Amino acid sequence: MRKHYKITPEGTSDLLFSECVERRAIESRICRMFARGGYNEVRTPFLEFYDVFNLSDEAIPMDSMYKLTDHKGRLMVLRPDNTLPIARMTATKLSHAQLPIRVYYSQHSFAIGQSLRGESDQNAQTGIELIGAGGRKADLEVIVMAINALRSNLSDFRFEIGHAGILKALSESLDVDDETREEIRYDIESKNYGALSELLEQLPDSNTVRALRQLPRMFGGAEVLEQAYALFEGCGVSAYLDELGDIYNTLSQLGLGDKLIFDFGMVHRKDYYTGILFAAYAHGSGNQVLSGGRYDNLLEKFGFPTPACGFAVYLDELTKACTDGKDVVAKIPEILVHSVDGFEIKALEYAAGLAEEKQNYEFSVFDTVEEATAYAKVKGIGCLHLVGDTIEIIALGEGE
Repeated sequence: MRKHYKITPEGTSDLLFSECVERRAIESRICRMFARGGYNEVRTPFLEFYDVFNLSDEAIPMDSMYKLTDHKGRLMVLRPDNTLPIARMTATKLSHAQLPIRVYYSQHSFAIGQSLRGESDQNAQTGIELIGAGGRKADLEVIVMAINALRSNLSDFRFEIGHAGILKALSESLDVDDETREEIRYDIESKNYGALSELLEQLPDSNTVRALRQLPRMFGGAEVLEQAYALFEGCGVSAYLDELGDIYNTLSQLGLGDKLIFDFGMVHRKDYYTGILFAAYAHGSGNQVLSGGRYDNLLEKFGFPTPACGFAVYLDELTKACTDGKDVVAKIPEILVHSVDGFEIKALEYAAGLAEEKQNYEFSVFDTVEEATAYAKVKGIGCLHLVGDTIEIIALGEGE
């Protein structure tokens, strides 16, 4: 019995008309910017071996992947992440290229979202990876590229920065098992204050425990950095705070104003990040529209030890933000091309000529001029081009 033939799977959705046009325009603007910045496009397969994502320490949870087997019984997955396949590709096909390597991509990822969080399982992403460059300049290049990607489409957004080293340093100093560390990481990521507090109450009181308790609440402007220095004193993270402060002060020169904030509780679900983290949010989307950071140890897992930094723009979420409140509409062509009987090929060739001249048209499939005219008026097409022995152009204004 067909029970689900009129609905889409959970975590997926259809895009209609102007939504598709807007998303393609956003994607094109961003990709052009990447290409002009010296980045070259790459693509990786939809299907990858499970082993690409089953790495020690940086593994993506198996229950978040869509899995299947190939004809040899080998475990395959729909690509749940774009950075790991690009790391694989770089280590195997670009290992002799001159560093740094700059690549960009525009493709989907597929990951099973957590229930009740409104996340999509199919994500259209476009992003960059700067591979083989560490340090401040590389971080700034990638972060400014991310900000410009947003600015090319939005005026109102919030850009947050954090550091992966802070949580790692704090959690690794605790005398707990890896499972407890993961629970702490998850509670901070989801900003579940109650669960985090309950978990930390079971541990002996210390500066680290007190710092972890406050971590998800630590977000805001420059004043939060001063609070962080006091809160994290003696926790071994002052170098990370210095790095964040330097990045924040430098980015402030871009005139971001209150768009730029610290988030010391920022945790990316992908656990391969090692340094600066960043994410962006915009009105009209309940989820991140962009995220990224530095991941200096990931390519070593593929036998190519080199630092790297990158980010992804979530095109569907950015499209929601850009089209917030707008109706979904179909594009109305300027011209309806109608053929007299026996002149269909001439009419189609004429229509192709209009396309070459960058004019929007629709080809009439109606039998009579009267039917074509009535249709054009209902749809709002302003002009009828009647193709026979000659071309007759008929304006279809109000009252015609």
